[in-house]
Amino acid sequence: MGVFAQMALPWADLPFLLMLTRAGTLSGAARLLKLDRTTISRRIDQLEKTLGETLFDRSNGRFSLTPYGRRVFAAAESAEQELFFLERQHEGQHKHGGRIRVSLSGHLLMTLADCFQAFMREHPNILLELTATNRILDLNHFESDVGLRVSRTGHGDLLSIKIGKPIYALYRRKDCDGAELRYIARPGEDSVPDYVLKIAPMAEICIVVDGLVPTKELIARGIGIGILPRYFGDRDSRIECFSKPLQYAGWNLCIVLRPEQRRLHRIKTFVDYMQRYLTRFADFEPESSVGEIQNG
Repeated sequence: MGVFAQMALPWADLPFLLMLTRAGTLSGAARLLKLDRTTISRRIDQLEKTLGETLFDRSNGRFSLTPYGRRVFAAAESAEQELFFLERQHEGQHKHGGRIRVSLSGHLLMTLADCFQAFMREHPNILLELTATNRILDLNHFESDVGLRVSRTGHGDLLSIKIGKPIYALYRRKDCDGAELRYIARPGEDSVPDYVLKIAPMAEICIVVDGLVPTKELIARGIGIGILPRYFGDRDSRIECFSKPLQYAGWNLCIVLRPEQRRLHRIKTFVDYMQRYLTRFADFEPESSVGEIQNG
C-alpha cells in the first residue's frame, strides 16, 4: 500500500512541506509562501504529528528530508503536478508543464546549450532552471531535480542513467608553434604523464588548472596543450585535437535523479529528451583505446 493508504491526508499542510523542502530554510519558505516563519514551523510540526513520523532533520537552521520525508514529498509533488495538469486542462492547455531545476558542470552547460534551446522550443510550458555546479549532493537536499555528470563513482541511492564513456584527447591551439613544449596539468599531477610524453616528448608542465572550461581557454590562448573530452573540445574552432583517444578509466556521462522523481511527467519528458540527444553523440570512447589516463 502507499504511504497514505490508511490515513486521512492533511492536504492543507502539504504546501508547507513542498516549500520548506525546496527552500531548505524557514526563512526561504516564508518568502515563497508570504507567511511568517512561526506559522510554517507550526504547520510542519502539525504535519509530523499527524503522520506520526519525522519528516525533516534540522541542523544549523537548515531542513533536509528524512527517508520517510522523501517518500511523503514525492507523493505530495506528484499530487501537485496532477493538480497543475488539471488546471491547465481547464484552461484549454493540454500539456504538462512546470519548472525543472537542472544542475550540471560548466562545460556541459556550454556543450548542451543548443540542446536546451531545442527543448525549450519543443516544450515551452516547461521552464528549465540551470545551475552550473560540480556538486551532486544537491539532489539529495532537493536543491535540484536532475543532475548531468561526468563521474567515475556511484551516486548512492540516486538513479543514475549511464550514457557512455567520453573520448578524451590532447588539444592545442591552431597554428601555435611551440605549444607541444608546454603541458597544462590537472590538480595532483607532479609530472607530465607518460601517455602525454609519447605524443609530445619534450613537454613540461607550465601551469596547473582545475576544470575543463579554464583548461580549454588556456589552450585556446596558446598557453600549452591539454586534455579535453572530444564533445567539448571539438566545438571550439580555435583549438584542434592532435592525438588518438585517451581513456579515462571508469568515467561515464550520466543523468542523475532521485528515483521517486522519475515518474513525474515533466521530469520524465526532460530525462527522455536528454537521453535521446546524448546517445546520438559520436564522441564516446570505443572499446579499444590507445592510452589510459589513470588519474582522473
